[in-house]
Amino acid sequence: MTRLMGKLLGMTALLTVPTVDIAAARRAAQASPQRAPKSASRVRQLPRLLRIPATDLVDALRMFSRQTGRSVGFAPPLVRGKVATAVAGRLDPDLGLARLLAGTGLAFRVIDGGYVLAAVPVDRPRPVASRPPAAHNDGVDIVVIGTRLDGGDPTDVKRRSLQSVSGLSDDDIRKVADTSLADVVRRIPGVQSSVRAAGAVITIRGLSQTEYRLNGRNFTSTLSRGFDIAALPSDIVAGIDVYKTPSASQIEGGIGGVVDFHTRRPFDAAAASATATVKGAYGDLDGQVRPYVSGHAGQRWTTDAGEIGLLIGASHQAQDVAGDIFRIDTNALRAMASGQDIDAPANAIKRYLRGTKTLDAGYASAQWRPDPVIEISGDLLYNRSTLDFTTTSLTALLADGVASGPFDLYADTRAVRGGRWTQVPLVSSTARGQGYFETRQYGLSGRYERGPLSLLVNLARTGTRFQYRAPTATLRAAAPQLDYGVDGNLPYFTISGVDQTRPEAWRFATYSDLGIRDDNRETNIRLDGVRAFDGPIKALKFGGRSAGRYVDHRVGLSMALAPAGIVPVEDSGVVGDGQGRLFTSGYPQARWSAPAGGALAISRVAALRSAFGLRPDAPERDPEPDYQAREMVTNGYVEATFGVVAAGIPIDGNAGLRYAATHLSISGPSTASGTAFEFDRHYDHWLPSINVRADLDRQLYLRLAWSRQITRPSFTLLSPTVTLDFVNAIGDAGNPRLSALSAWQYDAALEWYPVRGGNLYAAAFYKQVQGFIRTRTAAERIDGRTFLISRPVNADAGWIGGVEAGFAQQLRFLPGPLAGLGLQGSYTFIDSFTQDNGAGFSVPLEQMSRHNHAVALTYDRAGVSAGVTWVWRSRIAQLSSGDAVGRPLFRNPYGQCDATITIPVTARIDLTTSVLNVLQRRTREYFQDHRFINQTFDESRRFFVGASVRLGKRR
Repeated sequence: MTRLMGKLLGMTALLTVPTVDIAAARRAAQASPQRAPKSASRVRQLPRLLRIPATDLVDALRMFSRQTGRSVGFAPPLVRGKVATAVAGRLDPDLGLARLLAGTGLAFRVIDGGYVLAAVPVDRPRPVASRPPAAHNDGVDIVVIGTRLDGGDPTDVKRRSLQSVSGLSDDDIRKVADTSLADVVRRIPGVQSSVRAAGAVITIRGLSQTEYRLNGRNFTSTLSRGFDIAALPSDIVAGIDVYKTPSASQIEGGIGGVVDFHTRRPFDAAAASATATVKGAYGDLDGQVRPYVSGHAGQRWTTDAGEIGLLIGASHQAQDVAGDIFRIDTNALRAMASGQDIDAPANAIKRYLRGTKTLDAGYASAQWRPDPVIEISGDLLYNRSTLDFTTTSLTALLADGVASGPFDLYADTRAVRGGRWTQVPLVSSTARGQGYFETRQYGLSGRYERGPLSLLVNLARTGTRFQYRAPTATLRAAAPQLDYGVDGNLPYFTISGVDQTRPEAWRFATYSDLGIRDDNRETNIRLDGVRAFDGPIKALKFGGRSAGRYVDHRVGLSMALAPAGIVPVEDSGVVGDGQGRLFTSGYPQARWSAPAGGALAISRVAALRSAFGLRPDAPERDPEPDYQAREMVTNGYVEATFGVVAAGIPIDGNAGLRYAATHLSISGPSTASGTAFEFDRHYDHWLPSINVRADLDRQLYLRLAWSRQITRPSFTLLSPTVTLDFVNAIGDAGNPRLSALSAWQYDAALEWYPVRGGNLYAAAFYKQVQGFIRTRTAAERIDGRTFLISRPVNADAGWIGGVEAGFAQQLRFLPGPLAGLGLQGSYTFIDSFTQDNGAGFSVPLEQMSRHNHAVALTYDRAGVSAGVTWVWRSRIAQLSSGDAVGRPLFRNPYGQCDATITIPVTARIDLTTSVLNVLQRRTREYFQDHRFINQTFDESRRFFVGASVRLGKRR
């Protein structure tokens, strides 16, 4: 009978869904499956990209057959009137069909390479104690061997992974109104992001020591360990996985976690495909519309040489970099004219930030599968983030004026809420920041799978460059009278006795020109292997990696005072009168004369440099801040994947040990006299890890994990240079003797996956960290003089812990169109040790928020896709020591709402409208508490309108 069914299925075309005789189907359902040869039973099927909506089961099976090349046989009465479960993602065909049939009461058997459907037999319920143990590992578990996570949609990846993993699929990414990856990743439970203007700080469960991977390969920046993902457009990525617990087979480096971005590859699609998107992006602070264009095209062929695929893509998007800012650098005690001491701002600054960040990316991927056991992939990424922005500031030097009063003080304190100063020096300045951050990564990997053995070799070359220049010109004037105050939560100051908008009131003061160039090159060679076994040990993974990295930091600096014969400001032709609107239309005195940003453009700044007596071309090289570093990391690992049944409960997981050896060499000057500095260091770590998953009832999972992880200090912190302020006898320095942070990590999670789909989970985590890096200030003798130097040091051990909970559910049980609704949310509570910052203030970890939550309401039905998301963080500890008296710097609680909707016009064309930062909430930063303002910041609200076109075969 098995041979008969094989012949019937073999006669069926692969791109059709045949039906078979009812009696034959019943007999096939009752037959025992064929016993595969022992060696073949371990050969993993290659995943296929499945995109099948929740639709009539017959139509869904037809799509499945086309997308997998596998035939499906069934008796028509079995499938009549049934609706398939939606499937999306890169899945093993067996698992994809199982998900498709979820809730239909049907099962399948694999016969001669095809599938036959049958009804699931209904048995009488038996007591739990009498049930035989569930067959262990009847699904295909995710196996990570160095490149990308093999899996499907994020819920399925989370369920099947042996580690604690959260993520986003390609569809998830397209449903949020975000432009850079920094905006996208904060949608993932347990991930927090402080995004502002042109950059971002990403934390996972409260720790900013986070590592980034691209297709499983190390992805580094210039001087940092992590990559600035705000420089990457989101549309080049097809999936994101966040690992919150490590395994021995993964590259070490992130005690917070690891974020792995997946770009598209040609074998992800079953047929030729192409997509193009065109949008216009409007920023409401500067009122400009900027372009947003992206697209990709992929094709795969079956040739005599095997399967070949090629995919190319590109993206160009321009974003506004805009903000309205009021800033106070520090408070200081000072005496009033009456002799009373007050705690007042040392300065007050009004500032416009206006500019553009342009993200350009091109990527390509080629794949070749000469036969079923060999697959070769090559990936190329080029990314360039170009910045061009102007900061226009009006600074009142209150500490240099006369505190004449009267003053309004906060109750029972000496802290100033408002007051009057006289004879206050004013500085009007404009800085034009121009530069780029450029990344190239070339990757080549080969995979060999035969029987129980799998081998993977991976080569990668990454190069990054950051080049930046910031010419700055300042004007000076004096205010006979200045009044400072706070209206609600918005600080301001007004000037009397001089017209700040008239150029004649100002004179040229200084010119400075800063140039920075950072280069990074990294080469990685990696070999991984997996040997499968029968019995409790399911697989043994082993491998090694060698990575060499070189960084080079160079600085140029020019500074000059205005010469005596410089042209008057009013005759210079390089001064404008500001923007005109700051925060609100009624904000007082929002306009002033300032150097024009256009005069500071690199192409035009030569005239201004010459007027200040500087050579016209570029900043003079300053060798004192320069340094170079080389790092070689060599490591190896062994890891066992196991599966047993204990007390009727299937338990599986992995346990392994990783060894990492680091050789660091740093050179550069260390003092103002330029004395040569050479530093060489070797250190190593043993990193064990265990991940355990208990399958309590096929829907409820318990996870436990224990591991040790490290994070190496960034090269910025390892800098051997010292920057000195000879006037105030203070300085800032790096510390090449910093040790790597290490953490013992403990994790537990309970996850529930209902039959209707979705998931609900709760997790707890605790990390005991050695060597947290803090800034310490101490007196040091340099060239015979004593300076108060601030430098990073490894502080005492500390801890961080918390709980995380989340859910995701598609509401398909609702009637009619409401069945397209979906709801998901997450909450993370984080706590940590506190430590005295050296100034008498007890502070938590930097970049940590105790409370974090995200909620998203989505809709997906009949081609219409929409979503509204809300992401919120409680108070953030920005810096442990922020102002001159050592007060910590905090950022107030902040939430952001985004919305998007996509409507199909035709089967191939969609219209999209999105709004980012809908509520345009104001952020405030302060020293210790709200009395001591540091910064008030309004960021732009962005509107997107555009269309997407899909080409190729329709699904």
